[in-house]
Amino acid sequence: MIAKFDITDKDLIAQQKNAIKNTKFHKKSRIMQLVVFFILVMFVLFAAGYSTNDLVFGLVVCLILAPVVWKSYEIAIIKRYKRDILKQHKNKMGNFTLILSEDEFKKESTNLTEIIKWKDIQKFEDDDDLYFLYITDLRAITIKKEPDNMNHKEVNEYQTYIENKIN
Repeated sequence: MIAKFDITDKDLIAQQKNAIKNTKFHKKSRIMQLVVFFILVMFVLFAAGYSTNDLVFGLVVCLILAPVVWKSYEIAIIKRYKRDILKQHKNKMGNFTLILSEDEFKKESTNLTEIIKWKDIQKFEDDDDLYFLYITDLRAITIKKEPDNMNHKEVNEYQTYIENKIN
């Protein structure tokens, strides 16, 4: 089975957002950010000579601001990714041909060829338009759910084939 599709910067940003929400690396990084924020607030209050009651107040402030700190991680990572995407990931964008076989799949373009065995896929995630096939915790192959060269029936067969291979 052969599928053809375009991968754009929006698709790579969607993959990065998926990684932020679903990978161990980003979950640990977010937790570390919260811990550092808590330690910083407590250190500032302690250094300023506040009493134990004020330290409890600092803890409450940390708990109230934790969702903001949690979301700021995603915003910062995506902003940095957008800035660097054209420089570092330009070979991951463009027209791709995906060749599916029994043991592996091959994703190729003029700048990049990746051959991945189905058994090497560690995690499978998706959104409305894309599949994210994780080979490691942070390395994922992004492919479209609806290739440009297929009709509705072929798209259903393609999606069923990929989902059966992963599961």
